[in-house]
Amino acid sequence: MIVLNKKTKLLLGGLIYMFKNLLSSIGFEDLTVDTRVGQTEYHLGDTIEGIVELSGQTGHIEYIEIQLVERQENTDDTSDIQSFDDIISRVHLTPENDETIRFQLDVGNNIKSTTNQFFIMTHVYIANSIDAYDEDEIFFNQQ
Repeated sequence: MIVLNKKTKLLLGGLIYMFKNLLSSIGFEDLTVDTRVGQTEYHLGDTIEGIVELSGQTGHIEYIEIQLVERQENTDDTSDIQSFDDIISRVHLTPENDETIRFQLDVGNNIKSTTNQFFIMTHVYIANSIDAYDEDEIFFNQQ
């Protein structure tokens, strides 16, 4: 067990504070995004409704992009690419001062196969900082 004296604790605390300020000044801020949908299984033609929950430094958000993506496996054995992503639906949101933002994605009938993987991908574009991301898998019923 390491025992630190009061001076060392103060020095370490000051260094941590300076490091956090440095990270913040170059764009490493604490913003997290969580995308939530009402269910995990859908049918063709459904509308996916959900919310985006933001926590942390939300003041510099330019916009939020939410995509429904169909991921299909690449069957070409000679290729280094394992899968292809097709965007089925997309919506751009401009947040107000809310930390919870509602959205809708229209599924339509553009899906190639319900046996492929599907994801709701959220990308929060932040000015002069590192963007925040979230990815959640959903499923489609064959009926």
